[in-house]
Amino acid sequence: MSEPTPAASKEISPEFFIRVNDFIEMANRVERRFDTHHALSAMTHAFGRYSAHHYRTTIQGDEQQSREGFADFIAETVKNMVLTHIDDMLGPLAPKSDPEDAPAE
Repeated sequence: MSEPTPAASKEISPEFFIRVNDFIEMANRVERRFDTHHALSAMTHAFGRYSAHHYRTTIQGDEQQSREGFADFIAETVKNMVLTHIDDMLGPLAPKSDPEDAPAE
């Protein structure tokens, strides 16, 4: 089985950040016209479609296991990015206290 892989280049070009900002500006325009749900839905739908295009153009043996492996890779990557950006915006959560550590009354 052949797994699709991300682009071979590990260097991030200045163009990358320009395009990321373009996407964010586009989402902000949708948010101003509608709301954040519409913006997120449009961006997610476009991301899903482009991910399918990327899969189609890079896969070297289309099998159910390859499709699911690619989808799992994308899901885990997005999850990690979202959690990192939430931490950047809101700060990390305070550790939960253990009830056993509470002082006795």
